[in-house]
Amino acid sequence: MLATKVGCNMSDTVELVECLQKKPYRELVDQDIQPARYHIAFGPVIDGDVIPDDPQILMEQGEFLNYDIMLGVNQGEGLKFVENIVDSEDGISASDFDFAVSNFVDNLYGYPEGKDILRETIKFMYTDWADRHNPETRRKTLLALFTDHQWVAPAVATADLHSNFGSPTYFYAFYHHCQTDQVSLEQFHENGNVDLQ
Repeated sequence: MLATKVGCNMSDTVELVECLQKKPYRELVDQDIQPARYHIAFGPVIDGDVIPDDPQILMEQGEFLNYDIMLGVNQGEGLKFVENIVDSEDGISASDFDFAVSNFVDNLYGYPEGKDILRETIKFMYTDWADRHNPETRRKTLLALFTDHQWVAPAVATADLHSNFGSPTYFYAFYHHCQTDQVSLEQFHENGNVDLQ
C-alpha cells in the first residue's frame, strides 16, 4: 500500500491523510504500487464525507434525484491490462488470447462452478468472427474486454440506475485516434507535466 511505502501510519485515518498531504508529489508518484491482477491501484473510497455510502445504495435511496449526471467512457481504457501480454504490440496469438481470457476469469470470478462456460462465452463474444485469425484484431478485442469490464459496464449500470429515477442522464463514448505522435506516459512521469503544443 502507498501509505506504508512512504512511511505513513495507517492505523489512524486522519493522521494518514495529513501525512500523505505533506509528502512531495514526486515521492508519491515514484512508488511502485501493484494492485491485484485486473484491478486498478486507486479508485473512489467510501469515506463517509465525499462518498458517504455505496453509490448504488445512495442512488436507490434517491440521494441523486436532483442532480443531472454525465458520465462516459474512452476507447482503450483497458490498455494497461493488455500491455503485459507477450508481444501485444504486434497483436496477440490465439493461445495468448485464450490464456488471457482464462486468467481473467480465474482472477475475477470466485466460484469454480461455471468457469468453463464463462471462459467460452467470453471467448465467443470477444472474437471478431470475420477476422478471427488476425493477431491485431485479437489484441483489439481483448482490449475491449478489459475496457468493458473495468469501465464500460460500471458506467452503463450507473447511468441506467440514475435514469430509472427519471433524473437527467447524459452518456458519452469518446473514440478518437490521435493523428500526431503520442505523448509517452514516461515523459509525463519524468516531467510532472507535458507541453502539448
